[in-house]
Amino acid sequence: MDASEAREHLELVERIIAQSAQRLHVGAEFFLVWGLFGATCDGLFTAAESGSISTGVTLVAYAVLLLAAVAFSVLRARYYRECGERMSLLQREYLNVLWLTIALATVATFTTFNIFSSVVARGSLWSFAEAIVLFYVGMHGNRRAQIGGIVILASLIAANFVPFPGAGWILAAGVLLGYAGFGAAELIARE
Repeated sequence: MDASEAREHLELVERIIAQSAQRLHVGAEFFLVWGLFGATCDGLFTAAESGSISTGVTLVAYAVLLLAAVAFSVLRARYYRECGERMSLLQREYLNVLWLTIALATVATFTTFNIFSSVVARGSLWSFAEAIVLFYVGMHGNRRAQIGGIVILASLIAANFVPFPGAGWILAAGVLLGYAGFGAAELIARE
């Protein structure tokens, strides 16, 4: 075997190892942005339902924040794609769990509005979905994700025993501390 064949074999082995990596790399900035979005929306809709701000202002703010979060996600995903790094099988599995959880929460939010008719009920659906994603990341050894999931679950339990509008604010705090907090902690840990 000559030197060029040996390099090709080493590159092949490196690609195989990279694809089978067991460490789950998550986009911390996505958790931060979407956690801030979710907490802000919980707060906006709680304030609107309690009469503190108008529904029109809430819907406009929601639309602007949603477009900003989506634009960030698209631009950031493009950046990752341009870096040319291949995803491991675990990364692909994580993304499948993430998209499945988001899709189910979206369907439940928009199609079961008679069952989940209040702001708190719809917010709790999203908190539950976010907890699933965090615990999935935590299952792969990320203690910060486990703590974030526990914070969100604790906020769900606490909100259950507090009347409106306090329950909505507790859910917002849980998303802020659990989901966005996880993203911030991961970004700080990288540096």
